[in-house]
Amino acid sequence: MLNTDMPEQSAATEHWQRSSIWALLPLLVKSVTQWAGVILGGAYLSFNDRFQAYAPYGITALALLILGSAVLNWRYTQFRVSAQGIELRRGVLQKEHLLLANSRIQELQVQQPFYFRLLRLFTVSLDSAGSQQQEFYLTGLTSQQLALLQGDVQVDQTVPSTPFFRIWLATLYNKHLWLPLLAVFGAAQSQFDGELFEHWFAQGREVLQQSGLEQSFTLQIAASLSLLLLVVLVLVLMTWIWLYPQRFLRDGQQLQLLQGTFLKKSQRIQTKRVQMLTVRQPWLARFFGHFSLIFHGFTNSLEQKSKFALLGQTGDDINQQLQAQQLLALSDIQKLPLQRYVPAYFRRLLVIRGIIILLFCLLVVVLWQSSVIALSTGAVVLFVASFWLLADLWAYHRWHGFCVQDQVLYLWHGGLGQYWQILPLQQVQKVQLVQSLFFHRQQLVQVKFSTANGSVTLAAIPNQQAQDLYVQVLKLRPDSVSR
Repeated sequence: MLNTDMPEQSAATEHWQRSSIWALLPLLVKSVTQWAGVILGGAYLSFNDRFQAYAPYGITALALLILGSAVLNWRYTQFRVSAQGIELRRGVLQKEHLLLANSRIQELQVQQPFYFRLLRLFTVSLDSAGSQQQEFYLTGLTSQQLALLQGDVQVDQTVPSTPFFRIWLATLYNKHLWLPLLAVFGAAQSQFDGELFEHWFAQGREVLQQSGLEQSFTLQIAASLSLLLLVVLVLVLMTWIWLYPQRFLRDGQQLQLLQGTFLKKSQRIQTKRVQMLTVRQPWLARFFGHFSLIFHGFTNSLEQKSKFALLGQTGDDINQQLQAQQLLALSDIQKLPLQRYVPAYFRRLLVIRGIIILLFCLLVVVLWQSSVIALSTGAVVLFVASFWLLADLWAYHRWHGFCVQDQVLYLWHGGLGQYWQILPLQQVQKVQLVQSLFFHRQQLVQVKFSTANGSVTLAAIPNQQAQDLYVQVLKLRPDSVSR
């Protein structure tokens, strides 16, 4: 039986729509930023004795300007989804009509700021090919409008999330996730006056001296555990706010990731636009057998990179995603006839790290002579740093290699923390061959393959092999590879 309602539904989706009236909240902030120069100028004039009498009128005019700019921006910004793609028209005096074909959409990002959580509204940005800026930015969209823009393809809430414990562990071994933690402690420290903090510290030390607990080992352990517990609690809050739940959806056309409870963020990349993949396993994650999988997608935006990471993945999860991209699993990559770098390259790295250890030793001696640190403390720090540098170099020499298989470059490298980079050669936009004086003597070349979003570097390979790789990529992309 034919569905006679389909034409009416199709026609309904082509009606021009505008975002919710609540979009005025972020638009007001945007308007304040847009008229920041006028606001500062008005504030300066209001403090001038000659213009103080006109200050109320100026403030009223400025408020009307900001409010009117936001209202007009909301009123005259409309969009619709048609058979041709997504259309946007905006502007009052200078009108603009933009059509973004579905085939040209490279990236769609969805965010739900905290002030939109209770209202169930969203912010959407779209990027396309052939542009250096963001074409679409719509705020205050309802869930129905979001579904319309996404083509009714959303992350199913029934899709199981990565377990909370795994994501929480990822906040420990992923360096970029420590930035919000440092920001939290920095904001907390800025709230305390320096003299007040020193006064509290002095009072606490005096109390410990009077009670005879200043040198108490038990008290030091309790203080360390309290600080560790504070860090754990902050990381738990970070996980709940930014990362959990983490739901990932893959279909035949796109990849979509949804993260966060309070600050929801949704990212989408077309499967065919994935430039390269990076699998990370920092040294701490190796104890738990966890990985992070990073998808590098294509985007022309200079401000935002189409890249997202799946955190807390197991080896089976990683192999499943790689095979879905028609790539080899990690276990199969390690079985490839991987080519290793020449020993001379690692001898050079050993000399460089030896010099670093020597300089660090001199620094410890200077600090000890200046009574900044105790000799025992400096010796322990020097031993740990030296052991780390040498063990990491040994691990790098032990676990590394690269191979080109079916026009795909597989690179395994790292050290105590392991990394796999997987790059289809047809995605390469630029090849750089770099040869320093040392490399020239050893007849080696450093090769860097760059894509629209990410790069892979072969640290030291023979000259002839570098030339062969260059020619191989040149045949695949003759119009875009430069030397």
